[in-house]
Amino acid sequence: MDKIVKTITKDQLLLELNNNIYDINAINQTAYKFTDKCYIYINPLSNDIIGVYFKLKEQNDSNLELLADNFCNELLDQQVRISVNKDFGHIRDILVKKAFQHFES
Repeated sequence: MDKIVKTITKDQLLLELNNNIYDINAINQTAYKFTDKCYIYINPLSNDIIGVYFKLKEQNDSNLELLADNFCNELLDQQVRISVNKDFGHIRDILVKKAFQHFES
């Protein structure tokens, strides 16, 4: 398995994500959740790879690799939400429509 986390400097690292696995919306939603801890830059590195760069906001005891690990867990959560919505969102829409029809009658 290729290492997807690459250290650039002691306060910067790069996370390489395959965009065939992760939707750009999931990446953006996840990145937003981490903007309180670090600066995040998102750039395509190739046709298949999205680079997510992390830079600490302050020189403190924050562990960038731990942040990247937490980012990956949150990314998986966001990707599952998007996938479930794509697969089953129409069922939610039908239920909501039925619920509002009930109130209208």
